[in-house]
Amino acid sequence: MPLTAAETARAWRERESGDQSDLIVGVAGSFTAEPIEASLGLALIEQGWANPRMRFADFNQMHQLCLDPIGVLGGEVDHILAMWRIEDVFSSGLEAFLEGDDKAMAPIVDGSAELAAMFVQLAEGANGVTVSTPPFPQPWGVDLLDERLSSRLAVLHRAVAAVWLTGLSASTRVSLLDLDTLVRLEGASSAIDETKWALYHQPYVSRFWGSIGRAAAGVIARQHRPAPKCIVLDCDNTLWGGIVGEDGLAGLGLGDVFPGSAFRTFQFRLRQLRSAGVMLAVASKNDKAAVDEVFRNHDGMALTADDIVSWRVNWAPKSANIKEIADELNIGLDSLVFVDDSPYELAEVAAALPEVTLLQVPEESADLPGLIGRSGLFRNLRVSDEDRQRTEMMVAESARRGDQHAMSGEDFLHSLDLRVKYFAPRAEHISRVAQLTNKTNQFNLTTIRRTEAEISALLDSSEQEVRTIRVMDRFGDYGLVGVAVLTITAATWTVESFLMSCRVLGRGVESAFLASIAADASHAGASELCGRFVPTPKNGQVADFYLSHGFDVDGDAGTEYRMLLADALQAPEHITVTR
Repeated sequence: MPLTAAETARAWRERESGDQSDLIVGVAGSFTAEPIEASLGLALIEQGWANPRMRFADFNQMHQLCLDPIGVLGGEVDHILAMWRIEDVFSSGLEAFLEGDDKAMAPIVDGSAELAAMFVQLAEGANGVTVSTPPFPQPWGVDLLDERLSSRLAVLHRAVAAVWLTGLSASTRVSLLDLDTLVRLEGASSAIDETKWALYHQPYVSRFWGSIGRAAAGVIARQHRPAPKCIVLDCDNTLWGGIVGEDGLAGLGLGDVFPGSAFRTFQFRLRQLRSAGVMLAVASKNDKAAVDEVFRNHDGMALTADDIVSWRVNWAPKSANIKEIADELNIGLDSLVFVDDSPYELAEVAAALPEVTLLQVPEESADLPGLIGRSGLFRNLRVSDEDRQRTEMMVAESARRGDQHAMSGEDFLHSLDLRVKYFAPRAEHISRVAQLTNKTNQFNLTTIRRTEAEISALLDSSEQEVRTIRVMDRFGDYGLVGVAVLTITAATWTVESFLMSCRVLGRGVESAFLASIAADASHAGASELCGRFVPTPKNGQVADFYLSHGFDVDGDAGTEYRMLLADALQAPEHITVTR
């Protein structure tokens, strides 16, 4: 149960806060936005920040914010949150429009498109930017039950929302806080306080600021921290109602009639996440043949076997099966969400694998379709082409593993027809490159996280270079899976970041990538290539990466490495490298 406004304010005042902030959010509104501080701050703490702080702009400084963010916010910030309403930013034009001046609509729509373009430009140099959708206008004193006025406002709002969303879509660096939907869910009459608006230019009741703060924290977290990668699903009383081993195929609750419709709709929601790149796996204490029959023959199933990237249907502990799924998919346990109806099974996993996020199937079936949505774990996903193809890639990887078991390791590598495309990324690759720097933990030599804005700056730098690889084999395309950030001088190229997706490891791709960098450096006239390794709890597998590729330790710390480019590296012979 969310805290009341008074409880939220008290908890924020009484929290323990140090001198150093690990996240500073600059907040601006076309209205007075200070009431968001307590709810946003506490929600950010729940998202994992220890000591978030806010800096507030004066109200209705939207354009000024875009032109001079540091001046408007009073200093540097890590993230900008901007919320606006049509009736604030375009107040005079809106009054004219409500008086019947149809020509007053165009400047409002054009002005909204211009403001969107300004926020896109702002995001180019910011670490993170979140802007709201404009809510349906609620001008002070207007009778919204008057169809003559409400219909005009509806036409205007649709036009403004269209140009606003279209304009922001030009950038992957701007995320959206759907303030319009929040107001609709709360109900305008419950969310808006006209007395506060008249006194303080603050339009919302205290309780509603809690909803805004929690929603905003989730959006901000998605820009700075990756969402989970895989949902692990129980079957009985989770994907369908009933127990297949006892009720049989015909006795399961699954179809178009409630309560079976709740399970079917839940599967549709899972399919939506699958299409956004979230992997689905099954961990069920069950008979495999019975589960296969449901997936194959029950006409109420929305999911198919092809939607599942990993199966563990047996009688082993759920925690053991989930650990195996994480190992198979080469992802951390903190990238998994486990959904089950049994408190016992959830407790067993919590005790053995505390990093895994747990969701319990609700007792009321009608609440099941919204289970994952309410969790907020996958809100505002930033989806790349590689994400959309992830399930197909993992199915192809399963086929690779099948071939690998059938032949020797060397014969298997040669049979793959591995091709590596080595290239300098362009603007359209920025989102994926930033995603890899923030998600990759195991094969990551220095684990330096970078935002899209920082990647963009690297692409424009005269002193640093970025190189990436795309990998393909006879089973399919892995996509863009490797990133290197290089500092360049005339004599020395230094590898500041070197990282790769775990799904291409063990095939020699990392050696081909490093050899391509060395060839680039040599061609540019450099005489040596340097690198370093920064240990973390997750990247131990690459501790000897440079030593195994002919580098010498440079210095006493044992983390700096150097090699002369006269000792040229070579890509493995089973890999074809193109540029």
